[in-house]
Amino acid sequence: MTKFHVRLRNGQSDVYDEDQVKTMHRKGLFDDDTPCRTEEMTDWKPLRQMLPQLANADPLPPPLPLPRSKKQSNYAFRRSPKRLTQSLKVMLWILLGTLIVNLASDFQQLSLAKSGSITTEAATANDARQRMMAFLYLGAFIPTGILFLRWIHRATLNCRGFTSGMNFTPGWSIGFYFIPFMNLFKPYQAMKEIWQVSRDPFSWQVQATPFILKAWWTLWISSALLTRISLRMKGRVTSPDTLVDATIVSITSSLVDILLIIVAVTMISRISKMQEKLTQTADFEN
Repeated sequence: MTKFHVRLRNGQSDVYDEDQVKTMHRKGLFDDDTPCRTEEMTDWKPLRQMLPQLANADPLPPPLPLPRSKKQSNYAFRRSPKRLTQSLKVMLWILLGTLIVNLASDFQQLSLAKSGSITTEAATANDARQRMMAFLYLGAFIPTGILFLRWIHRATLNCRGFTSGMNFTPGWSIGFYFIPFMNLFKPYQAMKEIWQVSRDPFSWQVQATPFILKAWWTLWISSALLTRISLRMKGRVTSPDTLVDATIVSITSSLVDILLIIVAVTMISRISKMQEKLTQTADFEN
Protein backbone atom coordinates (compact mmCIF):
# COMPACT_ATOMS: atom_id res chain seq x y z
CA MET A 1 0.00 0.00 0.00
CA THR A 2 1.27 3.46 -0.93
CA LYS A 3 2.74 5.53 1.87
CA PHE A 4 2.11 9.28 1.89
CA HIS A 5 4.11 11.99 3.63
CA VAL A 6 1.49 14.53 4.72
CA ARG A 7 2.34 18.04 5.92
CA LEU A 8 0.23 18.87 8.95
CA ARG A 9 -1.17 22.23 9.91
CA ASN A 10 1.51 22.76 12.54
CA GLY A 11 4.19 22.58 9.83
CA GLN A 12 5.39 19.09 10.71
CA SER A 13 4.90 16.04 8.51
CA ASP A 14 4.12 12.41 9.16
CA VAL A 15 3.65 9.21 7.18
CA TYR A 16 0.27 7.56 6.55
CA ASP A 17 -0.93 4.79 4.30
CA GLU A 18 -3.58 5.44 1.68
CA ASP A 19 -6.50 4.18 3.78
CA GLN A 20 -5.52 6.44 6.67
CA VAL A 21 -5.31 9.46 4.34
CA LYS A 22 -8.77 8.71 2.98
CA THR A 23 -10.22 8.36 6.48
CA MET A 24 -8.63 11.58 7.67
CA HIS A 25 -9.98 13.40 4.59
CA ARG A 26 -13.48 12.11 5.24
CA LYS A 27 -13.22 13.26 8.86
CA GLY A 28 -12.26 16.73 7.65
CA LEU A 29 -8.79 16.53 9.20
CA PHE A 30 -7.17 16.77 5.74
CA ASP A 31 -8.58 19.02 3.04
CA ASP A 32 -8.13 18.98 -0.75
CA ASP A 33 -5.18 21.39 -0.52
CA THR A 34 -3.25 19.50 2.17
CA PRO A 35 0.35 19.09 0.87
CA CYS A 36 1.53 15.52 0.45
CA ARG A 37 3.97 13.36 -1.47
CA THR A 38 5.04 9.74 -1.82
CA GLU A 39 8.46 8.30 -0.94
CA GLU A 40 9.60 8.62 -4.55
CA MET A 41 8.61 12.29 -4.89
CA THR A 42 10.62 15.35 -3.88
CA ASP A 43 7.96 18.01 -4.45
CA TRP A 44 4.80 18.46 -2.43
CA LYS A 45 1.44 18.40 -4.23
CA PRO A 46 -2.10 19.07 -2.99
CA LEU A 47 -4.05 16.02 -1.92
CA ARG A 48 -6.65 16.51 -4.67
CA GLN A 49 -3.93 15.84 -7.29
CA MET A 50 -2.53 12.81 -5.51
CA LEU A 51 -5.90 11.19 -4.83
CA PRO A 52 -8.46 12.82 -7.15
CA GLN A 53 -11.11 10.27 -6.17
CA LEU A 54 -11.39 11.93 -2.76
CA ALA A 55 -13.16 14.90 -4.31
CA ASN A 56 -16.30 12.77 -4.76
CA ALA A 57 -16.10 10.99 -1.43
CA ASP A 58 -18.90 11.61 1.05
CA PRO A 59 -17.64 13.14 4.30
CA LEU A 60 -18.28 11.39 7.57
CA PRO A 61 -21.20 12.87 9.51
CA PRO A 62 -20.02 15.29 12.22
CA PRO A 63 -20.27 14.07 15.83
CA LEU A 64 -23.38 15.11 17.71
CA PRO A 65 -22.75 18.27 19.78
CA LEU A 66 -22.74 17.88 23.54
CA PRO A 67 -25.38 19.77 25.54
CA ARG A 68 -24.16 23.14 26.82
CA SER A 69 -22.52 23.02 30.25
CA LYS A 70 -23.46 19.39 30.73
CA LYS A 71 -20.96 17.39 32.73
CA GLN A 72 -20.09 14.20 30.89
CA SER A 73 -17.20 11.74 30.79
CA ASN A 74 -16.22 10.89 27.22
CA TYR A 75 -14.01 7.87 27.89
CA ALA A 76 -13.46 5.17 30.48
CA PHE A 77 -10.54 2.88 31.26
CA ARG A 78 -10.98 -0.77 30.44
CA ARG A 79 -8.59 -1.38 33.32
CA SER A 80 -7.29 1.43 35.49
CA PRO A 81 -3.52 1.93 35.06
CA LYS A 82 -2.99 4.18 38.08
CA ARG A 83 -1.49 1.69 40.53
CA LEU A 84 0.54 0.02 37.79
CA THR A 85 1.91 3.39 36.65
CA GLN A 86 2.87 4.34 40.20
CA SER A 87 4.60 0.98 40.78
CA LEU A 88 6.49 1.24 37.50
CA LYS A 89 7.74 4.74 38.26
CA VAL A 90 8.93 3.64 41.71
CA MET A 91 10.82 0.70 40.20
CA LEU A 92 12.36 2.92 37.54
CA TRP A 93 13.72 5.26 40.22
CA ILE A 94 15.04 2.25 42.15
CA LEU A 95 16.72 1.01 38.98
CA LEU A 96 18.26 4.44 38.49
CA GLY A 97 19.63 4.23 42.03
CA THR A 98 21.29 0.87 41.29
CA LEU A 99 22.82 2.37 38.14
CA ILE A 100 24.36 5.20 40.16
CA VAL A 101 25.84 2.67 42.60
CA ASN A 102 27.15 0.60 39.66
CA LEU A 103 28.61 3.75 38.15
CA ALA A 104 30.52 4.47 41.37
CA SER A 105 31.82 0.90 41.39
CA ASP A 106 32.94 1.17 37.76
CA PHE A 107 34.86 4.36 38.53
CA GLN A 108 36.65 2.52 41.36
CA GLN A 109 37.52 -0.25 38.90
CA LEU A 110 38.74 2.29 36.35
CA SER A 111 41.00 3.90 38.94
CA LEU A 112 42.38 0.49 39.89
CA ALA A 113 43.00 -0.50 36.27
CA LYS A 114 44.84 2.76 35.58
CA SER A 115 47.01 2.47 38.69
CA GLY A 116 49.43 0.17 36.85
CA SER A 117 49.85 -2.20 39.78
CA ILE A 118 46.96 -4.47 40.68
CA THR A 119 47.57 -6.83 43.56
CA THR A 120 45.81 -10.17 43.85
CA GLU A 121 43.90 -8.96 46.92
CA ALA A 122 42.76 -5.78 45.16
CA ALA A 123 41.71 -7.70 42.06
CA THR A 124 39.74 -10.23 44.15
CA ALA A 125 37.98 -7.48 46.12
CA ASN A 126 37.16 -5.61 42.89
CA ASP A 127 35.71 -8.73 41.24
CA ALA A 128 33.57 -9.49 44.30
CA ARG A 129 32.24 -5.93 44.40
CA GLN A 130 31.47 -5.91 40.68
CA ARG A 131 29.61 -9.23 40.93
CA MET A 132 27.54 -7.87 43.79
CA MET A 133 26.73 -4.75 41.74
CA ALA A 134 25.68 -6.92 38.79
CA PHE A 135 23.30 -8.95 40.98
CA LEU A 136 21.94 -5.74 42.50
CA TYR A 137 21.24 -4.33 39.04
CA LEU A 138 19.59 -7.52 37.79
CA GLY A 139 17.45 -7.64 40.93
CA ALA A 140 16.00 -4.25 40.00
CA PHE A 141 16.06 -4.60 36.20
CA ILE A 142 13.99 -7.78 35.86
CA PRO A 143 10.91 -6.65 37.86
CA THR A 144 11.14 -3.20 36.28
CA GLY A 145 11.15 -4.75 32.81
CA ILE A 146 8.12 -6.89 33.65
CA LEU A 147 6.22 -3.89 34.99
CA PHE A 148 7.13 -1.85 31.91
CA LEU A 149 5.73 -4.50 29.57
CA ARG A 150 2.58 -4.78 31.69
CA TRP A 151 2.18 -1.01 31.53
CA ILE A 152 2.48 -1.03 27.72
CA HIS A 153 -0.11 -3.82 27.54
CA ARG A 154 -2.49 -1.88 29.81
CA ALA A 155 -1.97 1.42 27.97
CA THR A 156 -2.67 -0.22 24.60
CA LEU A 157 -5.75 -1.98 25.99
CA ASN A 158 -7.18 1.31 27.21
CA CYS A 159 -6.33 3.08 23.94
CA ARG A 160 -8.28 0.46 22.01
CA GLY A 161 -11.23 1.34 24.22
CA PHE A 162 -10.85 5.03 23.37
CA THR A 163 -10.82 4.65 19.57
CA SER A 164 -10.82 2.21 16.65
CA GLY A 165 -8.49 1.41 13.77
CA MET A 166 -5.32 0.94 15.83
CA ASN A 167 -2.57 -1.16 14.26
CA PHE A 168 -1.22 -2.76 17.45
CA THR A 169 -2.98 -5.14 19.83
CA PRO A 170 -2.01 -5.25 23.53
CA GLY A 171 -0.26 -8.59 22.95
CA TRP A 172 1.81 -7.50 19.95
CA SER A 173 2.65 -4.17 21.55
CA ILE A 174 4.90 -6.15 23.90
CA GLY A 175 5.53 -9.19 21.70
CA PHE A 176 7.57 -7.21 19.19
CA TYR A 177 10.20 -6.51 21.85
CA PHE A 178 11.23 -10.19 21.57
CA ILE A 179 11.30 -10.59 17.77
CA PRO A 180 14.73 -9.96 16.18
CA PHE A 181 14.93 -7.10 13.66
CA MET A 182 11.30 -6.10 14.28
CA ASN A 183 12.30 -5.06 17.80
CA LEU A 184 14.33 -2.28 16.18
CA PHE A 185 11.24 -0.31 15.11
CA LYS A 186 7.91 -1.99 15.94
CA PRO A 187 7.96 -1.19 19.70
CA TYR A 188 8.57 2.46 18.86
CA GLN A 189 5.62 2.47 16.45
CA ALA A 190 3.42 0.88 19.12
CA MET A 191 4.45 3.50 21.71
CA LYS A 192 3.86 6.24 19.16
CA GLU A 193 0.34 4.91 18.61
CA ILE A 194 -0.29 4.87 22.37
CA TRP A 195 0.82 8.51 22.58
CA GLN A 196 -1.28 9.61 19.61
CA VAL A 197 -4.48 7.97 20.84
CA SER A 198 -3.92 9.23 24.38
CA ARG A 199 -3.47 12.72 22.96
CA ASP A 200 -6.63 12.75 20.83
CA PRO A 201 -8.61 9.54 20.20
CA PHE A 202 -10.72 11.16 17.46
CA SER A 203 -7.91 12.41 15.22
CA TRP A 204 -5.03 10.34 16.60
CA GLN A 205 -3.62 9.48 13.14
CA VAL A 206 -2.57 13.09 12.53
CA GLN A 207 -1.02 13.75 15.92
CA ALA A 208 2.64 14.72 15.56
CA THR A 209 5.35 12.57 17.11
CA PRO A 210 6.84 14.42 20.10
CA PHE A 211 10.57 14.74 20.66
CA ILE A 212 10.42 12.75 23.89
CA LEU A 213 9.35 9.59 22.03
CA LYS A 214 12.23 9.95 19.59
CA ALA A 215 14.65 10.58 22.47
CA TRP A 216 13.33 7.54 24.36
CA TRP A 217 13.78 5.20 21.40
CA THR A 218 17.21 6.58 20.47
CA LEU A 219 18.39 6.02 24.04
CA TRP A 220 16.74 2.58 24.11
CA ILE A 221 18.59 1.38 21.00
CA SER A 222 21.83 2.97 22.21
CA SER A 223 21.48 1.26 25.59
CA ALA A 224 20.90 -2.16 24.02
CA LEU A 225 23.92 -1.73 21.73
CA LEU A 226 26.24 -0.49 24.47
CA THR A 227 25.15 -3.25 26.85
CA ARG A 228 25.97 -5.91 24.27
CA ILE A 229 29.36 -4.36 23.52
CA SER A 230 30.12 -3.98 27.24
CA LEU A 231 29.34 -7.63 28.01
CA ARG A 232 31.57 -8.82 25.17
CA MET A 233 34.46 -6.61 26.26
CA LYS A 234 34.16 -7.73 29.88
CA GLY A 235 34.43 -11.35 28.74
CA ARG A 236 37.65 -10.59 26.87
CA VAL A 237 39.59 -8.73 29.60
CA THR A 238 43.15 -10.06 29.69
CA SER A 239 45.16 -7.03 30.84
CA PRO A 240 44.84 -3.69 32.65
CA ASP A 241 44.49 -1.93 29.27
CA THR A 242 41.59 -4.10 28.14
CA LEU A 243 40.03 -3.66 31.59
CA VAL A 244 40.23 0.12 31.17
CA ASP A 245 38.51 -0.07 27.78
CA ALA A 246 35.77 -2.38 29.05
CA THR A 247 35.15 -0.19 32.09
CA ILE A 248 34.89 2.99 30.00
CA VAL A 249 32.25 1.35 27.81
CA SER A 250 30.41 0.14 30.93
CA ILE A 251 30.43 3.67 32.38
CA THR A 252 29.11 5.07 29.10
CA SER A 253 26.39 2.43 29.06
CA SER A 254 25.32 3.32 32.59
CA LEU A 255 25.17 7.04 31.77
CA VAL A 256 22.96 6.32 28.75
CA ASP A 257 20.75 4.09 30.92
CA ILE A 258 20.35 6.87 33.48
CA LEU A 259 19.22 9.28 30.77
CA LEU A 260 16.92 6.59 29.38
CA ILE A 261 15.20 6.11 32.73
CA ILE A 262 14.67 9.85 33.22
CA VAL A 263 13.16 10.16 29.72
CA ALA A 264 11.06 7.00 30.22
CA VAL A 265 9.59 8.28 33.49
CA THR A 266 8.71 11.58 31.81
CA MET A 267 7.14 9.81 28.82
CA ILE A 268 5.12 7.41 30.99
CA SER A 269 3.93 10.26 33.20
CA ARG A 270 2.74 12.32 30.22
CA ILE A 271 0.90 9.42 28.60
CA SER A 272 -0.74 8.53 31.91
CA LYS A 273 -1.84 12.13 32.49
CA MET A 274 -3.30 12.34 28.98
CA GLN A 275 -5.27 9.14 29.50
CA GLU A 276 -6.49 10.25 32.90
CA LYS A 277 -7.60 13.56 31.41
CA LEU A 278 -9.68 11.69 28.84
CA THR A 279 -11.50 9.75 31.53
CA GLN A 280 -12.14 12.66 33.88
CA THR A 281 -15.50 14.35 33.98
CA ALA A 282 -15.23 17.84 32.49
CA ASP A 283 -17.41 20.69 31.32
CA PHE A 284 -18.11 20.72 27.59
CA GLU A 285 -19.63 23.73 25.89
CA ASN A 286 -20.75 24.33 22.33
